[in-house]
Formats: sequence, C-alpha cells, structure tokens
Amino acid sequence: MKPEAFFIDQLSAIVPFLRIVSDSRVIFYCHFPDKLLAHKGGLLKKLYRIPFDAFEAWTTGSSDVIVVNSKFTRGIFGSAFPGLKHRNPNVVYPCVDTGDKGSSAVPTGRKTIWKDKKVLLSINRYERKKDVGLAIKAFAGLKPEVRATARLVIAGWFIQLV
Repeated sequence: MKPEAFFIDQLSAIVPFLRIVSDSRVIFYCHFPDKLLAHKGGLLKKLYRIPFDAFEAWTTGSSDVIVVNSKFTRGIFGSAFPGLKHRNPNVVYPCVDTGDKGSSAVPTGRKTIWKDKKVLLSINRYERKKDVGLAIKAFAGLKPEVRATARLVIAGWFIQLV
C-alpha cells in the first residue's frame, strides 16, 4: 500500500530522498529553522555554515507543503529562508487535549493527578531564549484564589551543543 503523504518533522534532510523514491506528497513541519540553532562564530564558522544552511533551505523547499508551529515561527521562517518567502507556510499548532471532564481524556482505570485543578503546562528546552521564568511569573501573577485552584508544571530538557 502506497502512503498518501509523508509527514516530516524537524529535520528536512530526508525530503529530497522521499521525492526521488516516491510520488507521495511530502509535508514538512518546521518547529524552528535548524540553522538558527547553531552557535554564532567568527568568519570561519560563517563560511563553514554556508553549505549546511543552503542544504537546509533546499531540502525544506523540496517539500510539497511547509507548515510551522506558530505565527512567530512563520515570521522567523521567512527571514531565515528569504528564497522560500513565496512558500508562506501555514500555521499548525501542536495538539492539546481540550476535552471536557466528561470526555475520555483520562483513560478508564486511571486517576487524575489534580482533580478540579487547572494545569498550566510549559514544555521547552531549558535555555535562556525559551524564558521558562515567564511561565513562573505568569503563574505568580494570577489572583491568589485562582492560583490556589491551579498547578504549574514545567517540563523540558537540557541541550548541550559542543
């Protein structure tokens, strides 16, 4: 059975290969341009990055459809890939279960951790630019009676680039 489409997430390097071996559509979901995650450097680093950045732009542009995870990322995408501005990616926000209490959001036999509590969830990499402190400040800024019925959960991971 031939797939209708391939959904590629984060790294676009595989896109041209899929275009060669299949006539299925390729959808690329861009969280953030990889080239912008590389540490800045001097002239040698900039020269070193040229082929990698060009490769990322080419492979990303090889997909049939490009989507991003936010309006912010769409703006960043346009400035990071000026040659792909004509693509104007659509925004597809990450999925969040918004079911009400009567839904099957919690599988049968499992108990909720905080019954009747609102949960504010922040999932990110732990790095300065993600500003995890903003979630803490927002939670602290809630009215005391609202904060008493809420929980703040901060989850994520550290990335150490060598």
